[in-house]
Amino acid sequence: MNDLNLDRLFNPKSLAMIGASANPRKWGFIILLNILKGNYRGKVYPVNPKEESILGYQCYPKVADIPETVDLVVITTPAKVVPALIDECGMQGIPFGIVVTSDFSESGPEGAALERDVVARARKYGIRLVGPNSMGIFSSKTNLHAKMPPMMPLHGNISMFSQSGNLGVQMLGWGAEEGVGFEKFVSSGNEGDLNCVDYLGYFGNDEDTDVILGYLEGIDPGTDLFPVARKISRKKPIIVFKGGRTDTGGRAAATHTGAMAGESKIFKSALRQAGMLEVKTSQALLDCARAFANCPIPKGNRVGIITRGGGWGVITVDACEENGLIIPPLSEKIIKKMDKFLPKYWSRGNPVDLVATIVQDPYLDCLEILAKWDGIDAVIALGAGRRAPKYSYSRKVTGPQPLVDAIKMVEQYFKNQAKKRDWMLEGIGKLIKQTGKPIIVVSIGPETLHRSNLYEFQVVSYPTPERAVRVLWQMYKYRRFLDSSQAS
Repeated sequence: MNDLNLDRLFNPKSLAMIGASANPRKWGFIILLNILKGNYRGKVYPVNPKEESILGYQCYPKVADIPETVDLVVITTPAKVVPALIDECGMQGIPFGIVVTSDFSESGPEGAALERDVVARARKYGIRLVGPNSMGIFSSKTNLHAKMPPMMPLHGNISMFSQSGNLGVQMLGWGAEEGVGFEKFVSSGNEGDLNCVDYLGYFGNDEDTDVILGYLEGIDPGTDLFPVARKISRKKPIIVFKGGRTDTGGRAAATHTGAMAGESKIFKSALRQAGMLEVKTSQALLDCARAFANCPIPKGNRVGIITRGGGWGVITVDACEENGLIIPPLSEKIIKKMDKFLPKYWSRGNPVDLVATIVQDPYLDCLEILAKWDGIDAVIALGAGRRAPKYSYSRKVTGPQPLVDAIKMVEQYFKNQAKKRDWMLEGIGKLIKQTGKPIIVVSIGPETLHRSNLYEFQVVSYPTPERAVRVLWQMYKYRRFLDSSQAS
């Protein structure tokens, strides 16, 4: 396994911002502001010979004037002056640098030659570089937001490397909206020096990282990505989204980061053998991240389904069987247990149809019976976390007093049901821990559950059954890898 230690890159005790600017329209200002706004726990040294201070912090004309050796430099100056800056950093013994600046190998032969010069100088001094053409890094442990976009990610147990800065930071942004927290993130840029294999190896050894995400556009021939990934996959999942799968997409990747996309079929085969899980969409990448970060891996592919209405149950069954998941019939013992909580006309099958039962209590009772049944390995709970509708009127209702009283009664009922939603999610979270099985909630509709389930109850939720099934299928694929000879 790649044992490169990148601790001083992701958790520096001090950093210098070369190209720091007082102009809000420049990256030297925006990135510095993000670092300071994010409450970075180390020391910050802006470097700009034309300014005395920026954002209340003293500026230094050059890195040699900084009173201590820093762990990391962030460079946002024009490309043509970067080589000389690398020499200055090398003479000060600075071990890591992030080159945000673009106009290197992604721009053509002249830029590629400039990039080789920068990397050669860095290696001469033992400096390891992120980029060039990087959107920066994030690390939760030190609150380091050395990146271009102003958004602040949630903290969690997922780390990600991305060969696209835009796509990568979008994952951080979506995660903040959907309750998916990150431990570390790096926009690898052109990978002139440090590359995806280096980051993968480091995340694989990182005790704070439980799940690894990667966006790839291309890898170098002869890379050791797959043998490194195979070792890491034995102890933590690696979920990959591959860009440049088509010929046209591959050409676009080359002009984007200078990456060579490679043969798609060969790549897919290598991924499978290494235990890496490939997803086809950006949404699926985040969906899988959420489930793998919070749910146990199922021991098999047998699924129990519970639903408030028959139609959604049918759709979920179809999605499961089309994706290689099995829906076993309920045993007589399980049916007799559920008879105590459900009407006489319930379906007595899997999916367990609650036949539009309004109250919450039977749902959780039946879910507990289903989850503890040894005939299944996972549960999809349809409608378990739905929000109660806002049953109210914007205008005063006129009419007989019994009508007004009835409306008030119904409004109060739905308010009480909304309070029970968190009680339900808390119960699901406890069931997951008791059974060691994943219970995937489907909220049915756009109002999905986010922060509360991740941070309070450790429950994952999706707005459609199809997305839940795709995630569960990926989790089962990972189980098959762990149980196979390939993982030994």
